[in-house]
Amino acid sequence: MLSLRSFKDNIDSLVAAAAGFTIIFLFTRHNGIGLCPDGVVYTTTAKNFASSCRLVDFRHYPMVEFPAFYPVFLGAITWITGVQPLAFGAILNELLFAITIYITGYITSRFNGVTRWYKAAILSCVVLSPGILEVYSMMWSETLFIIWILLFFISLHRYLQDHGTGPLVTAAILVSVACVTRYAGVTMAATGFVLILFDRTLPVRTRFRNVVLFSVISPLLLIGNLVRNYLARGTLTGIRESSLTNFQNNLHDVGAVFYDWLPFFNQHYRYAGVLAALIIFFLAARLLRGRLWKGDLGNWQYIPTLFALVYLVFMIGIASVSRFETLDSRFISPAFIPLLWGCSGWLLENRAKRRRRAGWLFAAGAVMLLLFQYGQLSADYESWDGIKDAGIPGYTEDQWQYSRTVLYMKKDSLPFQKDYTIYSDAYDAVYFFTGWPGKFLPNYENKAAVREFLDDRKCYVIWFNDGENDDLVGKDFIEKTKKMRLVKVFDDGCIYEQDN
Repeated sequence: MLSLRSFKDNIDSLVAAAAGFTIIFLFTRHNGIGLCPDGVVYTTTAKNFASSCRLVDFRHYPMVEFPAFYPVFLGAITWITGVQPLAFGAILNELLFAITIYITGYITSRFNGVTRWYKAAILSCVVLSPGILEVYSMMWSETLFIIWILLFFISLHRYLQDHGTGPLVTAAILVSVACVTRYAGVTMAATGFVLILFDRTLPVRTRFRNVVLFSVISPLLLIGNLVRNYLARGTLTGIRESSLTNFQNNLHDVGAVFYDWLPFFNQHYRYAGVLAALIIFFLAARLLRGRLWKGDLGNWQYIPTLFALVYLVFMIGIASVSRFETLDSRFISPAFIPLLWGCSGWLLENRAKRRRRAGWLFAAGAVMLLLFQYGQLSADYESWDGIKDAGIPGYTEDQWQYSRTVLYMKKDSLPFQKDYTIYSDAYDAVYFFTGWPGKFLPNYENKAAVREFLDDRKCYVIWFNDGENDDLVGKDFIEKTKKMRLVKVFDDGCIYEQDN
């Protein structure tokens, strides 16, 4: 694992980590850490956990839609320091990003045939990645999840080298913690299961015993989390509606993320699905052609390659079954670093096998890096152009901080009746800015909630144009079906009232 000597051998990783720390510091300098609806759930749950050890969100509902570890982690920091998550969020993410970069460099330096140029290229790609910078600029659980993935690679590789029980148990514990940080941590469990099972350097009986040990430990925290969820709300992971998008659509969405990560393709998504399929095929071909097929799993690069393949297939598959947000850069970001290794490792392998062509390979790699970095720097500059003056997109951004609707609410200009219910299409924003109790507008498919909303004759609706959600009842329903009275209009929202 990491040691004092590894720090001395990875000064370049420390320099890159310092650069990443500085970038997140600059990104969050204007208004602090970015906050989206998920972030409101995380921070309010963390606050409630710190004060009462209860995992309840701003609606006072038990938090089940997200795993428990990230808000518990934030709540523990609040309990120890007395500082609220939004106050320490920026410095926390600066440190987490620096740790992510350092571990990336540590792993890269152990690749077979690695050169200082290859390592510098990988580190620079991570430091400047728009998708990774977005993650570490927001109050998101991926900031921890990515670190668990990298530490899992280290532990699993050590196990595959010496087959010790310690590294195996450590890898299983990391999977267990990752699963209660992001439910997608099950992809780490699948990766470990396959690699332990296919390790032909051990007898079948020993492999079976190790697979059982790994399979018993790795889901423990997740099982506990799911049992707690069921007891608290009667559901394992919240109400999950059937997906509205099929496998082909989700494959296209993942390809669109790759288009945004690559240079010159931005906003041109016609063949995005084809690109995603080609990358998945390339990863599978590398695994089948390489060590996994032969049973020799000692090569560093094949662990992250398998994880990237499993993760991408899982995300596309789960989005085709269960409905949630479009597969965007945030959802695919945990695969970014493994994809860098998986898609560039052939350069090191071919350089080692064909030394006569090393110059051509170096030239090809340099051209690919320059093109890739051109795309990343262009995207970073575009992001910085808005961030430096307005802050990170989300509820801490100037657009929301100085929203006419928000400022009106803060002044309490409208005499909100104390016994009236406040509904909103973005109730998390209402709570974040005012602390008022209230509810989200009902989901169209929840007939009981829609009927309750219609029967509520003393209520307000605070409508945010930026908060519109197609799953919730909209303006037409509010005006024509419920027949509420429009009492105030702003350039970014409006307020309805019903008092009869």
